[in-house]
Amino acid sequence: MDALKLLFIVLPGLFVVLGLILAGLSLSASFRRQRSIAGWPHTSATVTGNLHGEDGPASNGRDRFAPSYEFSDANGRRWLGQSDIYSRDQAIIGATIPVAYNPANPAESTLPVFVVARGRLATGLILVTFGVLAITMFASVSW
Repeated sequence: MDALKLLFIVLPGLFVVLGLILAGLSLSASFRRQRSIAGWPHTSATVTGNLHGEDGPASNGRDRFAPSYEFSDANGRRWLGQSDIYSRDQAIIGATIPVAYNPANPAESTLPVFVVARGRLATGLILVTFGVLAITMFASVSW
């Protein structure tokens, strides 16, 4: 009987561990991206168009848009860039947006936003919640 009680504590504990791993992977990728562009200078860019597409399997076939933009580096040279961040809304052509660019290679630029893999994070948090609730329920009933 004690082995059965232990099973009802350990199995939900595995859900907690798996959930924490998924949430950690989601957030670590976001922090890694932020660290990689931390030293890059920021400037304003003018939106010149929008790339239409889908941002991977998580988009469920919905339309997504990534702005194309033009910006000037610290030396005054003009550069064209394409965002790697898709959103539901199209950026208004002619509007200004913030851009971070690599000073060693200004052709490498991106929007300075914090991006989180929401599906992975949500799945991880649901698993953690389920595991904690199950452990609490089984621990309170069995002891």
